[in-house]
Amino acid sequence: MDLDKDILFPYMPEASTLVVACRRQDYSASVIARAVEDCDAHVINLNVLATSAEYDTVQVALRIDHRNPASVARSLQRFGYEVVDMDIPDGYDADTETARSRANELLRYLEI
Repeated sequence: MDLDKDILFPYMPEASTLVVACRRQDYSASVIARAVEDCDAHVINLNVLATSAEYDTVQVALRIDHRNPASVARSLQRFGYEVVDMDIPDGYDADTETARSRANELLRYLEI
């Protein structure tokens, strides 16, 4: 990402950043929020970065409260947004995240 992330997005260990692009007339913050919330995530921060009059596009930077933004990126693509960049936090390990998720599912099952 070509922006100063420390200013727009202060460090948060449990969050990740995405940059999406769309046509100017297709931009809707509520649609973006709905696409993110479809993945059980929340928009922490949303910034419109740039508009291009030549190409009639808008770029939007999002901070979400998931460490892995892959499912949110797929959801945004289903809603017609192009994912330009994803920033996964340092120390993220997919295997560890899978193990954590399965352990939480087991604990929920044992509570029943």
